[in-house]
Amino acid sequence: MTAARSMARRSWYRGCGDRAAGPMWAAALSLLMTFAAAGAAPVDANLTSFTLYFNNDGLNTDARDCAAVFPVTRTVPRTAAVATTALRGLFAGPTPDERQAGYYSFFSSATAGLLKRVRIASGTAYVDLNDPRDLLSGATSSCGAAQLRTQLDRTLRQFPSVERVRYAIDGDPRAFYEWLNEPCAAANDHCDPRPFHPHR
Repeated sequence: MTAARSMARRSWYRGCGDRAAGPMWAAALSLLMTFAAAGAAPVDANLTSFTLYFNNDGLNTDARDCAAVFPVTRTVPRTAAVATTALRGLFAGPTPDERQAGYYSFFSSATAGLLKRVRIASGTAYVDLNDPRDLLSGATSSCGAAQLRTQLDRTLRQFPSVERVRYAIDGDPRAFYEWLNEPCAAANDHCDPRPFHPHR
């Protein structure tokens, strides 16, 4: 019996004479025993964990849903630039073990350098990419665009500071949205380039 469990049990015995204390100590004992059984590992303050989203046909129950993505967890040395680190991990694609488990993506080691920068301001993540058009030619189909955008959006919107995501290629959002056959409209701030160049 662990010291915590023994102490809780002795306290329970002492409280048995008090009708009000009995239920309280019983609950405390149950909670302590639950924690002891779970054996939960402490959080390592030197590590940062986040989620990436990839496609997986084995998990997708609707083959027509190209936007269905599924989470994998990555853990890296602690960093304050967690959104940047997550995007770089996403652009490097699934690991060999993840691919073995059925996860797949347009992203791979060939696209690991796509991220130019990401800036978060007022709830919006502004993602500026190095030109991906030659590397990701398959992303221009309707299904391909859905896969690409959902992997990106879900990965970034896991962070509480991100409510919306806007994209650009070499600082030009029009180039990104026209590449994916999307019009410049209210949904993408009419391809406004100014947030991608905040110091101009």
